[in-house]
Amino acid sequence: MTHSKLLLLATAAMSAAFATGAYAEANDSATQVEELIVTAQKREQKTLDVPIAITAYGSDMIDKLGIQEFDALSLYVPGFEVQNQSPNNPGFVMRGITSDSGEATNEPRVSVFQDGVSISKSRGSYIELFDLQRVEIAKGPQSTLYGRGALIGAVNLVQAKANPAAWDARSKAEVGNYGYAMFEGMVNMPVSDTFAVRVSGRLKKRDGYVKNLLGGADFNSTDTAAGRIALNWRPTDKLNFDLIYNYEHDRPSGTSFKSLTYAPTDPATGKVIGDLGRNSGAALTASDGFLGGKQLGINRSVRGLTLLSDYKINDTLSLSSISAYRRFDSLEVFDADGFALPLFLFAEDAHGRQASQEFRLNYDNGGKLTAFGGVSYFWEDGYQKVPLQFNEKVYAVMAAGVLAKPNGLSLPTVTAIAPAALKSVHRETYANYGETNSYDAFADATYKLTDKLELTAGVRYTYDDKSSGYSAVLENGGSVLGGSTATVARGLFVQPTAGGAIQSKGFTDSGLTYRVVGRYTPDDHTSLYASYARGRRPKVLSVGAPATPGGAVRFTELPAEQVDSYELGAKSDLFERRLTLEGSVYHYSYQNFQTSVLNSAGQIVSANAGEAAATGFEGQITAKPVSHLEVFGTYGYNRARFGNGLFKGNSFRLAPDHSVSLGATWTVDGLGGAFAFTPTYTWQSKVFFDSNNDLPKFQATDKIQDEVQGAYGLANFKIGYTPANQPWAVEAFVTNAFDQKYIKDAGNTGDAFGIATFIAGTPRYYGLSFSLHY
Repeated sequence: MTHSKLLLLATAAMSAAFATGAYAEANDSATQVEELIVTAQKREQKTLDVPIAITAYGSDMIDKLGIQEFDALSLYVPGFEVQNQSPNNPGFVMRGITSDSGEATNEPRVSVFQDGVSISKSRGSYIELFDLQRVEIAKGPQSTLYGRGALIGAVNLVQAKANPAAWDARSKAEVGNYGYAMFEGMVNMPVSDTFAVRVSGRLKKRDGYVKNLLGGADFNSTDTAAGRIALNWRPTDKLNFDLIYNYEHDRPSGTSFKSLTYAPTDPATGKVIGDLGRNSGAALTASDGFLGGKQLGINRSVRGLTLLSDYKINDTLSLSSISAYRRFDSLEVFDADGFALPLFLFAEDAHGRQASQEFRLNYDNGGKLTAFGGVSYFWEDGYQKVPLQFNEKVYAVMAAGVLAKPNGLSLPTVTAIAPAALKSVHRETYANYGETNSYDAFADATYKLTDKLELTAGVRYTYDDKSSGYSAVLENGGSVLGGSTATVARGLFVQPTAGGAIQSKGFTDSGLTYRVVGRYTPDDHTSLYASYARGRRPKVLSVGAPATPGGAVRFTELPAEQVDSYELGAKSDLFERRLTLEGSVYHYSYQNFQTSVLNSAGQIVSANAGEAAATGFEGQITAKPVSHLEVFGTYGYNRARFGNGLFKGNSFRLAPDHSVSLGATWTVDGLGGAFAFTPTYTWQSKVFFDSNNDLPKFQATDKIQDEVQGAYGLANFKIGYTPANQPWAVEAFVTNAFDQKYIKDAGNTGDAFGIATFIAGTPRYYGLSFSLHY
């Protein structure tokens, strides 16, 4: 069924349901669609009153949809995609623009926040979604509101705070297939009338869903422990403090980078033990004492401490402060070639530290003018170290074309026919380093020209003092294949810096971002707006290995990215708020689009792809014609293409032209309680995984365009029972109910050597849950 037919069917169903029940319960508040209060414009507002394309979900909706992670959330947000290659390597995509680089020198394009604190660095941004008050996703350039990294949008997680007003406690346990087990709990404890403590957490495990054909843990598992402690202190009616500590630790098994060039085999015998399917079992290994014998997998910890302070100076002015410190440490070991022979073995050792401080003064006297202004400071220091190991013998035999496709050869055979001078184990390590000191000043004001017309203008100035660094070392001498001689040790992937030392270079950058918005409200239930916004991503000093051993590091300055966005939008709630509608059309043009490319050595480096543009539409609808039925749907269209630069005419990576979500919740009384049935269906059109769209003209060795995922849909179902006047509930659920086969990613490091790898998408999951509300 095409997306247009699905939309037509959904619209017809909503219209029919509304027509039969729109006026039957005219005064029943149970038929109203939930109205959320958001703070996207740094003050509390109804979503209807915010002249931004914003999708917001409260805790009830998040629970209803079974959302635990960002990739599930993105299915129900038009214009937003999240690729969960692994917790250590996510891709956040807003209106076609992807932010996923793990380099310490790079800047994000899509900002992710926890209570206004940026957690945007790729390796520390993917976190469990639990015990939230709401999630706000603001699309379009939001630099004036959110600051650095909100080039094309921002996601803000508003966490539930400790509350001195009431005791509260909840818990939930889930079990399911693939050995799934999850437990989460929350306790809110008032200590006094002015002080409270809230503790919450989640433990989650699931076996891998891609079979490890060589034995051991299956690939793409889940192993997460996340916790939060929140303190609230309200010493006076005018002063409030929230102190929040977050911690998460992830230890999943290895990611299934699977080759479709070479079949899974037993490396000792060469016997074929699997097939070339994108979603079937893989034969991947860590070998030969790499990093002291580390196995394939991820070990990542993320922690952060935030202090939110609010002081009401008087009835007109209030002062807010956000103080934060955050760090992440991650190590991922992965088999980059995707097949059983020890050709390549990589790791990524990434670390980041950041501290930030923001002061904001808000003005609102209940009159025509509301405004805020402030200053902020942001510090970040981190590095990304990439140890790698390769077998020169396997590499030489493959390069010579002797490693026949698709079955290859056994390792003993390869060792026997390869030149004796080649090493079985060669190791190199390269690393990039980045440090940022950033200073911002910002202001934003809204003025009501009339009761129906208001204008908003905002501006932010940013000054960055940054440095970029690089080092590379040969861990066990030079590579014979790299051309080492008796006097010069050469690398195969990278050439070493002199003595393996870090070479760094400092630079500064500054710029303005701004927005202008006009909003017209013909009545209390309709809002129309038009906006122009300028977004900016600071310039980057990209780093690369020396051209010769011991030579100078290659520093390349990539100019600041700039996006100009134009948007028209409309929002409405109708029929006593039984129906809410939102829609926006937009166009943006992009200058100096920085993209990631694989060079001939298999390194991911930054490059300037020139101009780009996109035109799109985003729509949301929710209807509750009767108290026992709620239906909703979203649709996003985004035609994003490169302009006159490196990839002229190509589609953006990870960016479908069309995306759809449909869902409903139907409740029925019975057995002394209530049953709730929630079906959802999400669909997206074709996506490419690289800016080159896997076109042969951009690749030296790969002449087949197979690194693409065609259109596909996912169906989820939940049915739950809640007894009347009882504190418990049970639920059965299934995701990807029809076991749709798809891939999350393709290409990867192996693509630079003509042996692209593929990562399978999640299969059908099902299970049961039991929850208590004390």
